[in-house]
Amino acid sequence: MKEENLRRHYFELPGKTGALSLELKNECFPGLNDDELYQFGKLLSDFLYGLLLEDPEMRDNSLNIFQSILKDAAISIESKDIDSLLKYSNRAFRNGDYQNSLFLSQLILSRINQIIDKKIENNDRLIDKEIIHLQISSLNFIGYLFSKLGENVDYGLKLTKIANTLLDEFDEDDDDTIALRTAILDTLGSLYIIKKDWKNAIISLNTAHQCDRLLISHGQINEISFRLTCSNLGFALVHNCNQIVDNGCQDVTIHSLVEDLKKAKDLFMTVHVDKAPVVPESQLKDLELLAAIKRMKKGLETYDEVRKKLQKKLK
Repeated sequence: MKEENLRRHYFELPGKTGALSLELKNECFPGLNDDELYQFGKLLSDFLYGLLLEDPEMRDNSLNIFQSILKDAAISIESKDIDSLLKYSNRAFRNGDYQNSLFLSQLILSRINQIIDKKIENNDRLIDKEIIHLQISSLNFIGYLFSKLGENVDYGLKLTKIANTLLDEFDEDDDDTIALRTAILDTLGSLYIIKKDWKNAIISLNTAHQCDRLLISHGQINEISFRLTCSNLGFALVHNCNQIVDNGCQDVTIHSLVEDLKKAKDLFMTVHVDKAPVVPESQLKDLELLAAIKRMKKGLETYDEVRKKLQKKLK
């Protein structure tokens, strides 16, 4: 098609997962003005949006159907690579756009699974550990995003537990494995907190906190994730104490509750940004840090409530 005979529109697909271009001869659909042509392209773009999660063959077949309907139109679609999708997903997450980050993460996981399935189909058992590691990270991140959105919690637990099992194949003494295990346990704890399953939340988060302390001893620690674990664990401890007190302290001593409350208070105190490991100034507005501080404040309110209830019981 000659440039002067074309009407052209370009559409960025949602989440910057790719782009769609539509070229139409001027004499094709002469009754459509430029705004109406744009709306048609937008409709096509929205339709193809869902196809990004499908396999390439299905997407190409769909494009061929449109191409046969619009014989004088040239339609092309471009897909971003996994590294680009990871970058866009992380950017969306840092900006608090958890829904878009979730969509991108699901797309990344779909692409990874396609790579693994292709290797299995070709009897190629030598699957790169980097691919499995990325699969584990994606499963965990999707679970964590469900905890941020407060939806599909049971499904999030299922995915995160799969990630935890897959990680068993890696070297447990490696710092990268320890860090990923910590992230998975943090996610499990966050999801259990939403379900108000305080006991399982404490088990997961207590182990995550032990892993964090091990990483600190190795000089490898993320200042933000460390505080998230502390705030979540403290939050789960005080709410578990509150539940026990409300149920009449059955099978639990007052002394053990006081010890748990003290542990929770100590954990909350470590969330302060000037405590070791000190938070760099450039990260003070990080949304995850702000979430840790917010949970710490709510946890301290519950801490005070439980202490008052215990004091009444001791009188």
